[in-house]
Amino acid sequence: MYAVVAMIVAAKSANAASPRQDYVLYCMGCHGEHAQGIPGRIPPLAHFIARFMRTPAGRQYVLRVPGVSGSALPDARIASVLNWLAEKFDDEDLTAGVPLFSQAEVAAARRFPLADVASARRRVMAELVSMGQPPRRPH
Repeated sequence: MYAVVAMIVAAKSANAASPRQDYVLYCMGCHGEHAQGIPGRIPPLAHFIARFMRTPAGRQYVLRVPGVSGSALPDARIASVLNWLAEKFDDEDLTAGVPLFSQAEVAAARRFPLADVASARRRVMAELVSMGQPPRRPH
């Protein structure tokens, strides 16, 4: 009996990837090993995501882009990956009281993908600049 329980626990653990593992499997192919993106093609996440998390429009943008809204990952794991990215690459911006993404927030937003991603990103960037909080550039 113990051996069967141990096998079930091991199987469940193998299926529960860490946020870093999920990033590697589902995001890194486009956004790169260090979340730097591809200039002119794929936006960076590093040094941007926590600033986007500061405003309702920025949060909606992050949760509704195609890679998030169309992801095969469940809502809780998406929230974990996004929060891991913010903590890994933008920790100093999170110390300003920026709330982390919740499973419920991800579930509510990702069901409505953005129709015009580029325009939405420009609006969020303009809002952040007007607030005096443009995303930081990598060091």
